[in-house]
Amino acid sequence: MKFYPYSRLKSENLKPLLFATRLLGIFSYLLFLTTFILIIAIPFLGSEAITKDLGGGITMSFSTPDTSGAAIIGSIWSLVSAISLLAFSGLCGAVVSCEYKYTKQIDITKD
Repeated sequence: MKFYPYSRLKSENLKPLLFATRLLGIFSYLLFLTTFILIIAIPFLGSEAITKDLGGGITMSFSTPDTSGAAIIGSIWSLVSAISLLAFSGLCGAVVSCEYKYTKQIDITKD
């Protein structure tokens, strides 16, 4: 069992397209993984107030920036990109599959 996308597809003439299809499939899976990591990280990226005692009754306080909005936007973009790339790689895989099926069918009728 092979773990790369479209492992059962074969091609006689469109081997570069089959390679690109597999590469796009892997990249879309990585984008899905990035989406899940960003969604998990959102609660930890909120702002935080930090107070430090400098001694002698002097305190210093500041807050860290809230980066959860950037994580939300990044997760939405990576999800949309992953779905789009997966759909495009599926279409390319269908083209490769049709090419292999029809060239094999023509080779059988020639004999």
